[in-house]
Amino acid sequence: MNAGAALDTLGACAAYARHRLPRLEADLLVRQAAGVPRVHLYAFRERSMRPAASAVVRDWIARREAGEPVAYILGEREFWGLNLEVAPGAMIPRPDTETLVAAALPLVKANAKVLDVGTGCGAVALAIASERTDVHVVATDIDAACVALARRNAECCGVAVRTRLADGFAGVTERFDVIVSNPPYVAAADPHLQCGDLRFEPRRALVGGATGLEFLTRLVAEAPRHLEPGGWLAVEHGHEQGPAVAGLFRRAGFAQVATRRDLAGHLRVTLGRQP
Repeated sequence: MNAGAALDTLGACAAYARHRLPRLEADLLVRQAAGVPRVHLYAFRERSMRPAASAVVRDWIARREAGEPVAYILGEREFWGLNLEVAPGAMIPRPDTETLVAAALPLVKANAKVLDVGTGCGAVALAIASERTDVHVVATDIDAACVALARRNAECCGVAVRTRLADGFAGVTERFDVIVSNPPYVAAADPHLQCGDLRFEPRRALVGGATGLEFLTRLVAEAPRHLEPGGWLAVEHGHEQGPAVAGLFRRAGFAQVATRRDLAGHLRVTLGRQP
């Protein structure tokens, strides 16, 4: 179907999108633009499309063809069963990061104080708080726009999370029972930064330094001063960084250091307990 084709029906919009994008992405963008469930793309193909909705379809398809992530186009992404607002200033939540939530939840006891460092859109903090309404969760980020985004997501999800502007642990004076973080951990020269969705995501949320371990090194070294005795630190990292990050934990004095695998079987999260 050519670019100038009339998109006056739902079926025409679906055919136009599927000609340019993988079917799942095409169907998602079309049904969101039309405001209909996916089954309508098959059952009600002759349904008329308003010109404004057809224009949105053309715009969204062009943006996706240019490589812009679907999450940024739609302004939302599902994570841990929560529908979260996302924006180009914050990294898009990924299924791999649910491994961090799953690893942290058993460590969170009743009335625990939990800190999420580098919260972005608030995904990890909100997931934990949604599961454990009896705990106190604080989410920090260096970017004021991310702090505001996390706050909006907390309000929309009806989840109690306090948000705060902070660079790592700077200005954080209290101690916590559990600290979690999905920090920047990609090496500055990693070629993957020039591929796919990563091209559009904020470098500050992705790049952890020349080797990718610089931010993690600082985070792990400073965490003990902000943990209660017996408190836990859990961090996400790259799938090849597991042994190196476990070494950082041990050098910082953590006990019971362990690494968890994500659904693809990759080493993804390392955790340890403050003696």
